[in-house]
Formats: sequence, C-alpha cells, structure tokens
Amino acid sequence: MESKPKLYQNIIDHFTALADEGKLKPGDRIPTEQEIAEQFGVSRITVIRALKDLEYRGMLVRIKRKGSFIREDYVNGGAITVEVPVKERLPIIAVVLPFGEEYGLDILQGVEQFCASQGYYVTYHNTGYSLKREREVLLKFLEDNISGAIVYPCASDQNIEIFGSLMIHKFPFVLIDRTIEGLDVPCVVSNNFQGGQLITQHLLQLGHSRIAFVCARLKEAVSVMERYRGYCKSLIDAGIMPRSEWLIEDEEESAAEYDDSPDGQLKLAMERLERVLNRKEKVTAAIAINDKSAMYMLKAAQEMGVKVPHELSIVGFDNLSFAGMLDVSLTTIEQKFTLQGREAAAMVLRLCGEENPFRETKKVTLPTELIVRKSSDRPHE
Repeated sequence: MESKPKLYQNIIDHFTALADEGKLKPGDRIPTEQEIAEQFGVSRITVIRALKDLEYRGMLVRIKRKGSFIREDYVNGGAITVEVPVKERLPIIAVVLPFGEEYGLDILQGVEQFCASQGYYVTYHNTGYSLKREREVLLKFLEDNISGAIVYPCASDQNIEIFGSLMIHKFPFVLIDRTIEGLDVPCVVSNNFQGGQLITQHLLQLGHSRIAFVCARLKEAVSVMERYRGYCKSLIDAGIMPRSEWLIEDEEESAAEYDDSPDGQLKLAMERLERVLNRKEKVTAAIAINDKSAMYMLKAAQEMGVKVPHELSIVGFDNLSFAGMLDVSLTTIEQKFTLQGREAAAMVLRLCGEENPFRETKKVTLPTELIVRKSSDRPHE
C-alpha cells in the first residue's frame, strides 16, 4: 500500500529539487502530464496527483490549454502565499450512500483501496435516504473544495437540479447503481436487466409460471426498473404474459405507516406477503427487489405458517453475506459491490484531470451472477 503513494512523491521531489537548484526558474513550463508519466513510468492519474500537490504548495500554476508553469512568485523552499490566485482542490474523494448496510461497506472498501493507492483520502456520508440531507451534502462539496465525489443517489427522479448544478460547476462526480433521469452522467452500475432475467429464468426452469415481483416503488430507481424489465422479458420469452397483479408495490399508506426498525420492516413484509398470496390465481414464487426485503419476507412466511420453498419460493437480489446463513438459505443475484467501488474510484480520479469532466460521459456495467440456494424449488401445487 506504501509503494504507489511513493511514486507521486518521487515526482514532487524531482520538480522541487529542480526549482530549488535553479534549473527550473519562475515562469518555466514543465513537461506535459503524458511526458512526466512516461519519464517516471507511472499512470497519468499519479502525475495529476503530484501536480495538484505541487500547485497546492504554491510551486506550480496550471493554465488551461497551456500547461503547468513554475509560479512567478516562487522562491527556494516555497511561494509567497499572500496572493494565491488559484484555490486548489484538496486530494479528497467523498462517498455518499443512502445506507450503511453491508454492501455500502463493500463499496466503500473498493473506493478506499483504489484512492489510497493514488494518494487520495476518502470521506463517507450517509444520507439515510433523506433527499434534504442529500442536497445539503452535495452542495457542501463545492464549498469544501474537495476533488470529487462518488454518489449512490436516494432516487433517480429527485434532486436533479443539485446534480445539474454540480455539472455546471464542473465538479467531478460518478454515480453508483442508479442514474439521474435526464442527465448524462458518468456511472458504474450492475447489469440489473441481466440480473432480472437470470433470477426469473431460474424460476421458470423450475416450473414456475406465476411469479410476483415485489418492490417498494417501481419508479424509485432506474435499477429497479431494469430488474423489472429483465423479469418481463424472461416471462415473454417463455410465452407468459406479465400481469399487473403480479407487480406488488407498496401502497402509500404502508410506506408511511412502517418505519425502518426490524419490527416495522417485518410488518411491511407481512403485508407484502399477504398481497402475494391473495392473487386471483395462486402465485408460486416471489422475486424480492433485494436481499433485505427477501429476508423479511422469509421471516414473515415463518410467522404466517407459509412453508418456503414448498408453498412459495422467495428469491432476492444482492447476495449479502447473511443470505447463505438464513434458516432457509436465499437464492439470489450477486452484485460485485467492492468492484463497483474500485471502478467508480478509478473513473472519478480520471475525471479530476479533465477540464470538463462531463464532455464525454462513460458508463461501466458490471455483470451479475445467479446464486442458487434453498429458498427456491419447483412448485408444489
């Protein structure tokens, strides 16, 4: 972990020595980022990190479309800091998540591993699915002058003006899991469409034909919609017409009534399960939008005397560590959260070196994988 930060320190020491020895004079232009990268055998990201540090120390000034120059007021050992025309961004990447669950920690771990290797620090902010908190956190980043952010939005259709403002200010940020409707922003996502297909195809292959899709709100996030699209596509490919009655969304009263406590979530799961079981034609399998929802549905089934998977197969999405340790281990779709974090970190650090981070947006889509356990079986009718 110490070798890579030393690489950018070598660059800092090299140019500091040249300037202090008079070999680089005030106003001199230093080599380009690409030339420095080739000279030291490092990545462009490492070079950018070193140049940012030198600029922060008052040795360099970076001029758009021209390059990096030794400041006119630089003297041996430092610059005259009374007049600093450039406010340098700090080598900090913020991670904004709406939760603190296990997969959030996996994402954070991936971000920290990559950022540490490039000499950047990481801060963590939990919005708790509060849109107000999300707005406050994002706007504060412009004041704090950090280098960039990785954001898991609370919703795909909210706070559009805040994300738009960050783009106008050319503040580098990357989205994880869900995009913002109407905005073309760099993002790292799982292949949710593929995941929706895989889990539905698994149930179809077992012999299920009446399969419920259970979520809080279908339009809450693009990722949810993509899983539902994959579900519908697999049904249609199997010659089964998707039915609106198989889509189980929370009613507004339910969402307001039940809190995030275990008791509240169990009561919500029991209501969801009752709706699944009360369809006109018997549903034999249910796809929960994530493992946490599936876990509470399994608990609700136990409380209500519904045998899983004999009477109802229940599957999830995420493959969190507890999924394999439940009394009835959970069939699910695996998302690679640590890799998501690493990919997002690499992307945002590349954006930090761009004059306009949003000129060409990039989307990284990571594959998902079916994990079969005991909560799914052939229908017993």
